[in-house]
Amino acid sequence: MKKIAVVLLSTVVCGTLASAKIVQQFEPEKDTSAFKGKPEVSFNTDLTFNYQGLSQQYELGNPGTTREVTLQQGLSLPQANFDINAKVMSGFNVKLETMLSSHHHNETYVKGGYATIDNLDFIAPGFASDLMRNMTIKVGVDDINFGDDQYRRSDNADVMRNPFVHNMGVESYMQAPHIEIYYRIPAISSLVMVGITNGQVNPDDVTESHTAGSSNRPAGYAKFAFDNQLNDTLRIRLSESVYYVSGTNKGSSLYSGDKAGTVSRKIFDSDTFANGKWTNNDNDFGALWNAMSGFSDLTVSKTNFFTRFYDTEFYAMLEIADGADASDKDMKMTHYALDLVQRFNNDKFWVAGRYENAVVEYADATNDLGDAEMTQWQLGLGWFLSKNAVAKLEYIDHKREKNSTFVGGNAEFKGYMISTALSF
Repeated sequence: MKKIAVVLLSTVVCGTLASAKIVQQFEPEKDTSAFKGKPEVSFNTDLTFNYQGLSQQYELGNPGTTREVTLQQGLSLPQANFDINAKVMSGFNVKLETMLSSHHHNETYVKGGYATIDNLDFIAPGFASDLMRNMTIKVGVDDINFGDDQYRRSDNADVMRNPFVHNMGVESYMQAPHIEIYYRIPAISSLVMVGITNGQVNPDDVTESHTAGSSNRPAGYAKFAFDNQLNDTLRIRLSESVYYVSGTNKGSSLYSGDKAGTVSRKIFDSDTFANGKWTNNDNDFGALWNAMSGFSDLTVSKTNFFTRFYDTEFYAMLEIADGADASDKDMKMTHYALDLVQRFNNDKFWVAGRYENAVVEYADATNDLGDAEMTQWQLGLGWFLSKNAVAKLEYIDHKREKNSTFVGGNAEFKGYMISTALSF
């Protein structure tokens, strides 16, 4: 209890008391601010402390030589982010993202960096101004804009936008080189985006491959989103996204592209949740889609819905992934999640619940156990101590069935997490 008190007290002391309504941000607004003649630089820092009280049941290895890690309560390595933002010329902004500490890399490393271009005045004043009035170009290494889940998830120490402590159990989330073009249609409160990426989380493959598939095969993706604040009490957003790649040996990158690791430690015998044990930095759909490291063709569609009515938020996601591996064996995943968040006292407090389910169908009997399934429940409480300080309490129950990574196909963990964070 003393450790828990220290975590909570550190956040209370550092926070500046304030409160303001939470506005769920998706794609950022177009930058139309004036350039003052010299670069304008700003910084952002995130720091998160987590206390873990989880238990787990699973077996890895072969019958007779199995192993299992028993967990105990305790603090985990604090996570920290540091970002540099700069406006370098009119309509031209850049961002460098650094992870000072994460559960995948304890040392400091650069997550990525990118530029957003909102006008082409650097070519010539007023160049293509009619086209660029509603257009934004984004180029660099960052989260690709596939679906809406990345706008409500924790990114290492950046946890303010996530009403829960954990992210989803299965995530189509990737940080990779990309080019994205956004076009806004204000008349119908909508946005269209198209993008292309090489799908490499660590883009270092510059050699020609003569084997089946290439790690440099480009993937295309697109989104259409409708987002309208209908009145003072009701907002509705609906988006549809698609992703396609073919002939690649990096087909699994979309489901293993988070460089930070996951908030929990030592889940299923893994500290970084690698090698298919957990949800991030693995090779097989959060260990649901085995043998996906050789995945060759992949088509994914994702539908997201968000609404806020007064102080109640509802968020839903439906995802269908279909494709084949390098041996042309078919696999399909159906994945959905439902979130309900009730906020109180001018959004200073909230209570939240989430149910998530994913089923992988092995049409060619790749998995002898049958179709693999993951189910995850999350219940959470939150408190914004200030506009830049937050405390969360979460109970999570995560189960897997017919998963060939584990002896007997079953595994589970459950328990509570306490998280406190600062962002300034």
